[in-house]
Amino acid sequence: MSLFRARKQDQALEARDEHLRKLEAECRAVQSRLEGTQELVRHLDEDRDLLLGALELMRPGGAIQDLAQILLDISFKPLGLACFFVAAADWEEDLLRFVLYHEGGRARNHPSRRLSDRAGLSERVLSGHRSVYMRTMEEGHAAGSLLTAAEQATGLIPHSWYGVPLGHGKRPIGLVSFQSFQTDAFSESRRRVMDALVGLMSTCLEARVPI
Repeated sequence: MSLFRARKQDQALEARDEHLRKLEAECRAVQSRLEGTQELVRHLDEDRDLLLGALELMRPGGAIQDLAQILLDISFKPLGLACFFVAAADWEEDLLRFVLYHEGGRARNHPSRRLSDRAGLSERVLSGHRSVYMRTMEEGHAAGSLLTAAEQATGLIPHSWYGVPLGHGKRPIGLVSFQSFQTDAFSESRRRVMDALVGLMSTCLEARVPI
């Protein structure tokens, strides 16, 4: 009889332990969902602040250099960028001019090049008049990305590259490029925010005399 009771007690203890393990697993799952929600809210707050900052600072009719600097100032750190540039396309002169180029923690002079050469990812954005996203360094190389002098010298090459055309007409008036050292750094929601930032800059530029 005592043996039977002992077996029942063991079964009850095993059932209790199994129940506790399930509860612990459920608690971990709830905690994980909570942390995910908190991270989502944090990103949404950052995105809201980025857009509000752009709306407050960008003005219709502003010069491209001034608008580019504003966009750099408000987005570089929040987006975790390694490189950022704004380039203007002069289709009549067949010239892509880099208005602002920030790389390796400082501004750099980047040489202009001919649009008709279609030499890099920038020309791909302009000729297709659409945003282009490269998730990895290898993907970028395969698509024709060009290394800057600093990248060649240091070996510090961004992995993620997102280029967005400036302007709403048939021919873009330029483009903005966001780059990160992280692989696949820009989520779809983050890219929509970047699109909105560049869209606002486009509206401000088109309210003034053509570049």
